[in-house]
Amino acid sequence: MPRPLRIAFARLFHEACVASPLPTTLDNFERVLLLRGQDALDSLRWDRWEIPGLIPYAELGGLARAASKAGDVTLVPLLSALAVPSGKITAATWDTLTGELLQRLADAGPVDGVFLALHGSMRVEGVPGSPEAELVRRVKQVAPGAKVAVTLDLHANLTADLVAAADVIQSFRANPHWDLFPTGLRAGRTLIRLLRDEVRPATAWRKLPVVLGGGAGISLFGPAKAVFDRMKQQHRRHAALLHTSFNMVHPFSDADDIGWTVHVMTDGDPDLAARLADDLADAAWTLREAPLPPFLSLDDALDAVRTRPLVHRPFPSTVMDMGDGVLSGASGGSTWVLSRLTARPAGLRSLIPLHDPALVEAALTAGAGASVTHDAVGTPGLGQDPVPVSGTVRGIARDTACGDTAWLDLGEIQLVASTQPPLSAHPRYFREVGLDPRRADLILQKSFFQYRILYAGISHHHIPLASPGPTDLHAAARRPLPQPTWPSHDVPDWRPFDRIMRG
Repeated sequence: MPRPLRIAFARLFHEACVASPLPTTLDNFERVLLLRGQDALDSLRWDRWEIPGLIPYAELGGLARAASKAGDVTLVPLLSALAVPSGKITAATWDTLTGELLQRLADAGPVDGVFLALHGSMRVEGVPGSPEAELVRRVKQVAPGAKVAVTLDLHANLTADLVAAADVIQSFRANPHWDLFPTGLRAGRTLIRLLRDEVRPATAWRKLPVVLGGGAGISLFGPAKAVFDRMKQQHRRHAALLHTSFNMVHPFSDADDIGWTVHVMTDGDPDLAARLADDLADAAWTLREAPLPPFLSLDDALDAVRTRPLVHRPFPSTVMDMGDGVLSGASGGSTWVLSRLTARPAGLRSLIPLHDPALVEAALTAGAGASVTHDAVGTPGLGQDPVPVSGTVRGIARDTACGDTAWLDLGEIQLVASTQPPLSAHPRYFREVGLDPRRADLILQKSFFQYRILYAGISHHHIPLASPGPTDLHAAARRPLPQPTWPSHDVPDWRPFDRIMRG
């Protein structure tokens, strides 16, 4: 009979864009996901959504499946917290969430292991270095002797202190991220096997001086596919291989040790882990010169919508506002596109999401069906010139995941403003106010790629737009760093950087 196990679990998941003027507070978690104790465990049932409205089965569900298959594993729920990417987490919010997580762990009594679903690009006011590494260290202080498994986003910034602190690390291996559940399943299975002395993990990892590269970074096609395919080949060839990860980092962090990483874990074979890590690092290094897809000017993007191929004509085109990506940490409150479309109509029915609390308040005061003339100012703190808008309030939705939301009909522009950053990556954002996203020529997405799965039946024509804002990729890649990194520097070899970053 297998040894009975008690495994505590928690999620504390956030990705920070330090250029966002909006700090991340407890309210941001409560609006999206903040479950405690039994509620966190209940969210893993097959008839529930683990992350309501966004993802039915995610990392913690994968752990639950691994525990069920292994048998005689008791799961001890701590908390499950997730917020939309935005600015740094405030110190008070960090203290509240980590304090509660650690107190619940202490109250749970002895546990054999702890499973943590993290991002890897969290940033916290007043916390130097990796907050995730700090959390793992504190977990081990509260539960001495427990082994800790960590799941990470593909865009995590893996650091030496996190690698040293965690016993098992597994990152998403798909972009867009459809593989949260299998990631949790793999990590959970290895944690259980480790606790039952069925495996002896040996780890190797490499850090590359790359902030941006690899084309679009999509795992299913394009230049990055070669590395993800190589990982699959390694798993087919080596039975001792437990885990591989390729982390392409979130470039909008202020971490000085930022850079791509590969991470390999084998069962008792450190030499194999080192060889495979070197092989993956060499493969990833060749991607650095693969350019991003071309970002179009607004005029060229509008022309691309007007002249889209016949196969795409029955559907709206998607224009990605690359400088204002909400799911990459921007506020969604840039008025840059809106100001230009109101000044010079494009002749296209356009859906535009916008974070603009003042505009929403004006619409709520006027009420559905009323006319409103007001300035759109977007997110306070971005320092934008006001954009005068005049239209009819067609729909209102109160207390959604994006706060209060209002649909303003401006003629060819259908503006949907919200008091919280707009999660337009889900069609629900438009539908909640009565707007059908299918009935448009153009949907402005405040998202890079994450929307594609949820809009698969709505839009198939995608146009990256060169726009200013907190998630301007080219500006982020030029940020000065202590060590030369690609693409701001022509670095000839990854190995010197790797030796420094891994100590």
